[in-house]
Amino acid sequence: METIITIFTVLSMYMNVITNAESKYFYNADINDGVVETIYVFNQNGAGLQEKLACHYDYDEQGRLTEKTVCRWEPYTRQYVPDYKLRLTYNDDCYELARCEWSTRNENWKPFDEKVIYQSINGKLQSVNFLRLDKDGAYHSVDHLRVLDPYEGLLLADALK
Repeated sequence: METIITIFTVLSMYMNVITNAESKYFYNADINDGVVETIYVFNQNGAGLQEKLACHYDYDEQGRLTEKTVCRWEPYTRQYVPDYKLRLTYNDDCYELARCEWSTRNENWKPFDEKVIYQSINGKLQSVNFLRLDKDGAYHSVDHLRVLDPYEGLLLADALK
């Protein structure tokens, strides 16, 4: 299965948003050796900028994105506080995207309560399964869909000749 989110994907995404003149947000990033570690998002506030979000990125040894942690700016404490986390896990035939939220009461991460599993079937079909954590601690399917490879139909015109 091809990896879709890599170090280069995150860097490309960052370069695209900072060059978008129509955006109402402003961006800055901590980049080390071409690797985006954190992207900061700002709102325009009068003549200045106000902090909004900080998105921290972690990668595995193959350069694939493994975790994105989003923190929001808290104006009263004047610091970033965790909001939610996305975790990507890669297997031979699929990858899994899981989401959890920060508990301000307990000051730790809640369990990953939602998952999406993307699986390639024979290279022509993409299976997407949406799972949610129930009160017993098990994941159950809440929805699924199958998507055909969008490039498969490009040869249809040649077949009709």
